[in-house]
Amino acid sequence: MLNCRDLAYQADAFLDGELSLWKKLQIRIHMSMCNGCSAFIDQMRSTRTLVKAEAQVADTADTEIDSILAVLHTKNQPGS
Repeated sequence: MLNCRDLAYQADAFLDGELSLWKKLQIRIHMSMCNGCSAFIDQMRSTRTLVKAEAQVADTADTEIDSILAVLHTKNQPGS
């Protein structure tokens, strides 16, 4: 039977879909009996979602900053 420590070590692989069907089943069975591990996995999912959303915002902001800098660089060239 899977214990809480084992689940914690395998949580990333579980969320990434990298585990075998048998391992996924063991984790799901454990989570159905353990509210703490179920909450842990939910928190990891939420954290991953927030990090991905922040990364997308940061990428957009970096692109906008690069565009503004390019325009400023062009306007500051001699003869512009």
